[in-house]
Amino acid sequence: MHEDPIKWGLGMNIVLIRDSEDPRKFYPRFNLEDTSSFQDLDDHSKNVLKRLYNDYYFCRQENLWRQNALKTLPVLLNSSDMLACGEDLGLIPSCVHPVMQELGLVGLRIQRMPNEPDLEFGIPSKYSYMTVCAPSCHDCSTLRAWWEEDEERRLRFFKNVMESDELPPDQCVPEVVHFVLRQHFEAPSMWAIFPLQDLLALKEEYTTRPATEETINDPTNPKHYWRYRVHVTLESLIKDNDLQTAIKDLVRWSGRSLPKEDDSEVEVSPVSALSSAEALSEKQQFAGTMEKPVLVK
Repeated sequence: MHEDPIKWGLGMNIVLIRDSEDPRKFYPRFNLEDTSSFQDLDDHSKNVLKRLYNDYYFCRQENLWRQNALKTLPVLLNSSDMLACGEDLGLIPSCVHPVMQELGLVGLRIQRMPNEPDLEFGIPSKYSYMTVCAPSCHDCSTLRAWWEEDEERRLRFFKNVMESDELPPDQCVPEVVHFVLRQHFEAPSMWAIFPLQDLLALKEEYTTRPATEETINDPTNPKHYWRYRVHVTLESLIKDNDLQTAIKDLVRWSGRSLPKEDDSEVEVSPVSALSSAEALSEKQQFAGTMEKPVLVK
């Protein structure tokens, strides 16, 4: 039996949701400003609902989020010796970052999804040591797919981040990939992690596959399932000395190689050296945190 489209449409456009236990109480629905019901209201009613909405989602429950985090997270952290990383992207309570810092949790940084509200693109050289940086991840499009699907942001990235007044290439060519990857290799972040798709894009012969097919997961599509498969055999990658050399050079130039190589043989990037110095104090603070495990009361 099919649902009445008119009834469904009305249900999707409600502004306040009735409490299932107390019919006299209502709660603002998420993104209520996007509904046609909200748009039809007078300005005074809109302002009242906006204040209610902001208070409910961003103020009233902050203490509850914090209390639950300080109750639950220490148990998880003390249950394993693994390094915990929190996915602190997108719309999150304002208490998230202070709590993560208090508990010594490492955050995640994706350049095109910056934490700073006044930035369109994150600045890897200014990332905190207590972060994992990556050009993309399993829950978003790859670097190549993002570059090719969003022309306006591509233009702004090419001009503002890569500092070029020329028109950017329509395709994410290896030179662009190398620039972005190097930014992340040289970031002060504790970890720099790269999806294989972004590393393969360093070489043009591996970019013949449509970029959209390389996305692992699409969180906005409930019917999407994880079916990505690498289109290059491991045997061919083992024999690809050019790709291996390109990646090794990025590792060495950034100073991330272990064991450390002779300084006379490796030219470390000035940006990387400066970032490493700035990250030293954070690294020491993190070490101090790890020496004193969080205890559950």
